[in-house]
Amino acid sequence: MDLGFLRPLYDNDAPVASVHLDTSRDTTDADKKTELRWRHLRERLSGQGADEATLDVLEEAVGEGASRAFGDHGQALFASQGRLLGEYTLGDPPLRDSALWSPVPDVLPVVVDRGRHLPYVLVALDRVKAKVFAYGGDPDPRPVSERDFVGADLHDIDTMGRGGPGSLGGYNGDYVRKQYPLETWRENTARLADIVREAVAEVGASIIIVGGDDEAISYLRDNIGERRLSLPIQVVSGGRGGRDAQERLHREAARALREFVLNAQVEAVEEFEERLGRDQAVSGTGQTLPMLSEARVRTLLLGAEREGEGDLWGSLTEPVLVAAKPRALGDEQAAFQAPASALMLRSAVMSDAGFAEVLKEGEPSAGSGAILRFPRQRSER
Repeated sequence: MDLGFLRPLYDNDAPVASVHLDTSRDTTDADKKTELRWRHLRERLSGQGADEATLDVLEEAVGEGASRAFGDHGQALFASQGRLLGEYTLGDPPLRDSALWSPVPDVLPVVVDRGRHLPYVLVALDRVKAKVFAYGGDPDPRPVSERDFVGADLHDIDTMGRGGPGSLGGYNGDYVRKQYPLETWRENTARLADIVREAVAEVGASIIIVGGDDEAISYLRDNIGERRLSLPIQVVSGGRGGRDAQERLHREAARALREFVLNAQVEAVEEFEERLGRDQAVSGTGQTLPMLSEARVRTLLLGAEREGEGDLWGSLTEPVLVAAKPRALGDEQAAFQAPASALMLRSAVMSDAGFAEVLKEGEPSAGSGAILRFPRQRSER
């Protein structure tokens, strides 16, 4: 995962308030529950030293945006000096509400959630019409955009006329282009492929999911390839054939996306284990910290399990540095403590490293490690 979307959270020299809370709206008193949860978190932040202006701007943002949608979800908020730095909807409510006032934002729940909700494009089509949905990399159930497509209509074709299937109506169906339907379907999907490409670019999609007419899907796949869209294309059941077909399409698309995300997580761990044997990766916090501080990490791997997470030391002046002891940072006057994941992720963001979640048998873990930009030397082993 590219961590560049987090950079605005670090464009700030003052302490940051980080809030993660359950904003589920599955009961009639959901708003009241969210209000009570926030009240406890506000008191906690105030006790840690957060200023009133920052607390007020957070209060205005609680429960707004996509977090007002029905269902189970959470919200992550970041603010400093009376200014909202970032707001993210979490697909799953946090295991526990949390609030932290610290020199660095606490972003692990956000990056884990972002890795589980990839942006994608969904296409429902037949041989004439199509609908293209673009979904962002957040759990908002609403698409970022919807595009309707209407291609050339074949109503003038007499499919069972005297000239045989697929010929134009008229005297004996005489028409030099017996393949008119086939060519029209191809032209339709060529135009549709351009719309799909625009949708992919709009949200930075990781996968294209398609349902509908099998032959039209085949033509669309060919046209997408010609446009150098190398994204995986997953075909699912459902399509444009009425409400049942559309509901089945969206249901199957959600299932296909979950499988795609899980496979990507497994592949990341498998790559890590394979590179570990070739000194192109390191395992454990102790070996990862010096690699982060030297900006040698290509992909940081962290688990989502935070029970018992300890603190590390970071620097107010050198954001890439992170260590287990303050003296390892050079300037001890600029050293401060913060949760380990918060400091490791800051280092990764500021050195343009990526991120992958560490899983253990498909479940969240507390593991850590890193895939390196270049192998370790013998003297470092």
